[in-house]
Parts: sequence; structure tokens; C-alpha cells
Amino acid sequence: MKLKRYEAMTLQEALKAVKAELGPDAVIVSTRRVQRGHKWLGLLSQPMVEVTAAVDRVQPEPGLGRNDHPSVAFLEEKLPSRDEALTRATDFERQLQLAAWLDPLNRQLAEVRDELERLRSERASHTISLDPIRQELEGLRTMMHHAFSDRLRHRVGTLPSSVATEFDALVSVGVQPEVAYELLRAVAETLGTMGLVQAQAVREFVWERLEAAIAVAGPSEPIEGEPRIVMLVGPTGVGKTTTIAKLAGLAAQGNRPVKTVLVTLDTYRVAAVEQLRVYARILKIPLEVAVSPHELAGCIERHRDAGLIFIDTAGRSPRDAHLHEELTAIGRQRIKLETHLVLAATAEESVLKEMVRRYSVIPIHRLLFTKLDEAGRLGHLFNLLYLMGIPVSYLAMGQRVPEDVTVATRRRMIELLNLPDVSSSANDTVFERSGALTSP
Repeated sequence: MKLKRYEAMTLQEALKAVKAELGPDAVIVSTRRVQRGHKWLGLLSQPMVEVTAAVDRVQPEPGLGRNDHPSVAFLEEKLPSRDEALTRATDFERQLQLAAWLDPLNRQLAEVRDELERLRSERASHTISLDPIRQELEGLRTMMHHAFSDRLRHRVGTLPSSVATEFDALVSVGVQPEVAYELLRAVAETLGTMGLVQAQAVREFVWERLEAAIAVAGPSEPIEGEPRIVMLVGPTGVGKTTTIAKLAGLAAQGNRPVKTVLVTLDTYRVAAVEQLRVYARILKIPLEVAVSPHELAGCIERHRDAGLIFIDTAGRSPRDAHLHEELTAIGRQRIKLETHLVLAATAEESVLKEMVRRYSVIPIHRLLFTKLDEAGRLGHLFNLLYLMGIPVSYLAMGQRVPEDVTVATRRRMIELLNLPDVSSSANDTVFERSGALTSP
């Protein structure tokens, strides 16, 4: 028996290769889908068909049984019902022959399994040995948190009562207590010099302080003499493709229409390309599909006369081992990019911080928040902007293109906090006048 593997883009091409080399009497041992090439934000990774075929150069003696493997000619004839043919049960005789052919591979596979099991056991032993250290660190962290909370309670107790009420309001919508105190301490100092203690006056000063504490980027607009190239990056499921269509719609059909181009690097998902193709057709703007870094540069070069070029990328988990390599490859293209990290407002604050940290392999110029209509409290978005110092560009909510996206402003970000009314906050506080913090 002669076993050989063939790879091709389609099953038909693979069968032609088998037939050309092994002849029409060759039998098909197995077929499967494989991915070949290196994944680069979805680029260069090609779905392939792998066919394992065999041919018997020696004719079997009478009475020794027959070969029930499907021949190439048979598969070509039955190709329209490929799924049925590939899943058809084989008889006992074929299974015995196939097992004999693949016995060496099975032995190697068993060795690999044993090695994996050994590595898992070693990892488990290391994990167990680290548990006491983790517990000790967690205990220290808890002690530090309690100590910090005690100090914070004392400091909040020194604030004027009207300012302390604002502290209660900020914490109730998700603003970190230490962030709220830091901002309100400055408000209290200002009010102390002016002698203002009325609740409404305090609220106005708080709003001004909150607005001044975060940065906004404004809309992405053309640069004189060259296009502004806006690239959206971010994890899977945050709505990058829909959002980039919204931004392209604003640019192409806004009050001051701009020549706009869409480019997608997300060739890993066929649906994403088709989705953008539909949007491009509706918006009457060109769509380019780049399958390599060189093609990306070429797409941009072909549209040097455009005002705005929007680049969509494939989603990646922030824990994906290839993320660092892929982002670095983008940075090496020497393309002047305005990079927006797209984040879902429904994610927890710790998750958002981790995403910012991992995607900062390349310069992150803007944050763009999506799914605002699905989120509850939005204080964690304020915390992120305040602590990270990265400006926010756009806010997206809903599925309508291009209506459900707006340019972020400081006023809008503070409105989204949905602070309790001044008149009602005194009846729904988390701060007692004695300085003790209680649960809401």
C-alpha cells in the first residue's frame, strides 16, 4: 500500500491531484478541513481540504476479501452528495485494513497524549504549590483594602455635608470611591474659598470638575493634503464592523460629505466582509479587502485622494497568544494611523483595563464605547477615562447605520452617569454624617 496526503483549496482539486498521481483506482482513506498559513488579524490563514489517499500496487489473491475504500472515480461521481458519502459507515473489513495502515500514527498519537498528561500533572502540582502564596497575597490585599477604606472613611468625614452627599451620588453610579473623593476634595477646596454650600451650587461645581477630569477627542476629520486613516481594533463581539459602517456613513452622508473608503482586514470571517460589502453598496463608497500587510499599504496608496479611510480588523481575545505579534506587524507598516480601541460598555471595569493594557502594544489614540444601550451603571467608563487618560471619540448604541453613533462630548459622558437628583440624593445615600460608609 502507498499512502499519501494531498492539500488543495477544494475537494475537487484534491481529487484531481490524487487521480493524476495514483490513478483512478486510488482509494480515499480520509478527508478533513484544515487551516494553513499564519493568522495575522485574520490574514494569510487559508481553509484547505486535506485528502489522504492510498493505492494497492499488488493485486489481492482470490478469496482474501475486497477493498471497500471509495475510489477517486467513485467520489468524483458522487461529489454532489459529498457529506453523505463522507459519513457513510464502513464495514468491518475496511476498518481492519485502515487500522493496520494507521497503526504507526496511532502509536505516535498515544505518545503525544502521554506527554500532554505528564505536562498537565506537572502544571497541577505547580498550581497546588502556589496556593499558599496566593492565599497569603489575597490576605495582604484584603488587609490593605480595609486599611485604605478606613482612611477614606475618615477623609470623607472631613468634607462638608453637601459635598459628602455628592460623594454618595457618585459612588452609587459606579464611580470608584477613591476617584470620587479625589475629585470632590478639589470641589470642597473651591467651595471653601467661595463660601458656597447650597446643594444645587455644589452639583454645578461637581459637574464642572467631572467634565474637566476626562478627555474627549472629537470627530475624525480629513487632514489637508492626505487622508486620515482610522483603524478600529478590539476584542471579538464588541461590534467593530457595524460601528465602522456607522462612522463611514457619518462621513460620507453627513452635513459635509467626505470622500470615504472602507478597508477590511477581517478576511477570517467571510460574513464580516459580506456585511461591509452591503454597507459599502448602500453608502455608495468603495470597499477594499486586504489579505496581507503589503496589500493594506497598496489599498491606502490607491486612495490617497480620499478624505477618510476606515480600516476594520478581526476581533481578538486580549489573551490570544498571537495578539502581540499581530499588532506589532501592523505597527511595522509605517502607516500613519489613528487607532481607536473599541470596548463594550457592558464589560466590567477590570476587563476594560486589561484590554487597554494588552492592546497598547501599538499606540492607542482613542477609546470608542459601544453597547451603551445594553449597559447598566456607567461609572466604570468614567473611571477608565480618568485613570487611563485616553480620550474618548465616539459612543455607539443600537444597530441602525449610521444613526446609532454620536461624537463623544464631556457633557454627554457626565449625563450618562445618570447621577441622582440633588433633591432626592439626601434620602438615598451611602454616607452617614458621622463619616461611616454604609451599603446602598
